Amino acid sequence: MNREQEQKKFRVSVSLIFNIAIVALTIFLIVYFVFSEDGLIDLINSGLEISLWWILAAVILHLLNITIDAAIIYLFVRENTPGLKVRTAIKASMVGQFYCAITPSATGGQPMQILTMSRSGVKGSVATSALIQKFLVWQFTLAAYCIVAVVARFSFFRENLDKHMWILSAIGFVVQLAMLGALLLASFAKNFTKKVSGGFLKLLAKLHILKNLDEKLSKLEETLDSFHSSNKALQKNKPLLIEAYGLTAIQMTSLFLVPYCIAMSFHIPDLNIFDLLCAQAYVNMVSSLVPLPGGSGAAEYCFSTFFMAYISPETMKSAILIWRTITYYGTIMISMPFSGVGKKKQLPAKTQSDENI
Repeated sequence: MNREQEQKKFRVSVSLIFNIAIVALTIFLIVYFVFSEDGLIDLINSGLEISLWWILAAVILHLLNITIDAAIIYLFVRENTPGLKVRTAIKASMVGQFYCAITPSATGGQPMQILTMSRSGVKGSVATSALIQKFLVWQFTLAAYCIVAVVARFSFFRENLDKHMWILSAIGFVVQLAMLGALLLASFAKNFTKKVSGGFLKLLAKLHILKNLDEKLSKLEETLDSFHSSNKALQKNKPLLIEAYGLTAIQMTSLFLVPYCIAMSFHIPDLNIFDLLCAQAYVNMVSSLVPLPGGSGAAEYCFSTFFMAYISPETMKSAILIWRTITYYGTIMISMPFSGVGKKKQLPAKTQSDENI
């Protein structure tokens, strides 16, 4: 067995061990929230009536979040792909949901979305730039959400968070701002971005980590050119920009309202809907820092910390389990059938309006 084969075997082994550990952690968390003290079994035995209508409302809100995600992909991609069909955007969205859920830090989502759209006839550079623009809009909207949350409800955060969660929240916010800065730099400093990105690829090639350097540099240049041209067009297209930010704000709000519906299903009195929206915004931001699929472990901890002011200890574990089932495990189940990538197709140059359905 040569050195390359040994390295490949090692990489596969590490990947396998990591995946087994994640599955084991997931199973442990589910079992814990179901069977431990004050878990779901204890809640059921307590005789407390859970409102299934509010649970249904939570499910509908999460499905609305996924639907809007597909709509935003369609809006961005169709600008440079007139023959794009809605079903292509839906599949790309579902593929992204699946691979974001099962890969560390959601790193597998966008590459698989690009591959999916490429197989449906969308140019790779167009798909890449559209997803970067979508990500940019998402990050700006989330940053705005978090700023409004902490400014408007500072007393809520001060009274309910310990110093460790304050530190994590601060780190999460700084990371969000850093990502926005990098994306803005990539958006408007074209030559600088090319120079830095090209230098990074050359460094990887010198370290024998990257192969086919010229091909990668060519693809990088094509992608950056497409992104910058698309970005300029986007800045000029004010209606599209307003529509994208508006839909993203609605998408986030629908996602962040899921815990409110779950809390309402437990008949918890005096709930402040704005406080719960603010809390969930920070749960998403902080848990995304953890490089595990779905932020496993961190998401549950953040949820319990941010919502302990409203959800009692007797119902907290059940609330977490229902929340994760709807927004994480349920997402994996409904998006799994879309996870396969089909055969490559050619997209027609021109399509009648009634074909875009």
